[in-house]
Amino acid sequence: MKATMIGGTLVVFVPGMPEGEKQDIQDCLLYAEVFANRGGETGGWAWLSHYQYALLNLGLTLTSYIVERPLLISNVHQVRDYQVQIAGTGNTQPLAEHLGAMFDGLSLERDALSYLMNPPGEARSTRYQCVPCEMTHHGEFLIFVCGLQLTCTSPEANPGLSFVQLNAKGGSFLFEPGVYESQRAEVQQVVGEWAATMIKEVEL
Repeated sequence: MKATMIGGTLVVFVPGMPEGEKQDIQDCLLYAEVFANRGGETGGWAWLSHYQYALLNLGLTLTSYIVERPLLISNVHQVRDYQVQIAGTGNTQPLAEHLGAMFDGLSLERDALSYLMNPPGEARSTRYQCVPCEMTHHGEFLIFVCGLQLTCTSPEANPGLSFVQLNAKGGSFLFEPGVYESQRAEVQQVVGEWAATMIKEVEL
């Protein structure tokens, strides 16, 4: 499966999307990445909040969201089998089915194993993000933002015992070319200097 790394976000475009809309969506995702990076790493889900705010600010509409369902990890197979739960009005399930292959392209399993085998001395979290995109049979353009967070904490009473937890947040956004038209020039001006260094093609 062909994919694109936009900054730290793994993006997959389902075959069948017109090149013009694909480029516009890629620009939007790069814009959101730059915006979130400028917001700074303030812990928790702050980076993802900045990212989604940027998409909404560009005129995209949130149609469904990921229901938080923290999973306590005891072996790496749980990471491989992890599934997100979705609520809302949009039919995001077909896009969510791409997440499994995308998770394999991240370092989730390796990092989870590292946390389990060699717990850090203090609480630590690692952030990941993958975004499958498609044009539906109805001609709508959907962007499914799946932010993941792997955390490792140790209770004060027993520092040698570690808890590794995986959680997801995000949602599905509707991209409307007509709405985006008025934003295109500004977005292209912002992302132009970043495209060469923050976008690369990868194979999953």
